[in-house]
Amino acid sequence: MAKAPRRPVGNFFIKKSLQLRLIVNVLTASVVSSIVSAGTLLLVYFYKYDTTILYMFNEYSNVLNKESVVRLILPTLVISSLVGLVLAFGIGLYASRKYAVPVFKIEQWASQIINGDMTAMLRFREKEEMKDLSNKCNEMGTMFREVMVDIRKDVKALQDAGVKNPEVAAIAEKLGQLKL
Repeated sequence: MAKAPRRPVGNFFIKKSLQLRLIVNVLTASVVSSIVSAGTLLLVYFYKYDTTILYMFNEYSNVLNKESVVRLILPTLVISSLVGLVLAFGIGLYASRKYAVPVFKIEQWASQIINGDMTAMLRFREKEEMKDLSNKCNEMGTMFREVMVDIRKDVKALQDAGVKNPEVAAIAEKLGQLKL
């Protein structure tokens, strides 16, 4: 497989639909989490005090002020939710890339095998995470390649022995299309 030039930003979306779905899922989880947190906080306060009004004593003027808990807490909740969304978006971008690149490479490897290149090897830059998978895929490719080489030898032996069978000729032709 030929190495493509590295363009981290230009090639960020390898499998765009897959990556966008993952990013949307992460963002949705963040939004739902923020809404549940804000709702739970307000419900607990309302349940405990039967109101969302908070009475605060101003020590300088000795006046009792009524403040809505929503007006006190809402700006903090909005800011923390926005920060959470930005972080969730960043995590979604990172995770989607880590997920999409291996899927893309496996698809490319499988396409090479399907197109008859039995020498195709699957390689990942990530050393530990995908090592077992790439080893198993490469073992499978090697096993199929060895089987095809053995079949090619047997067909060649039959042809050298003077066997004029159309099935043997068809097998030889198909094996000739494979890169072994």
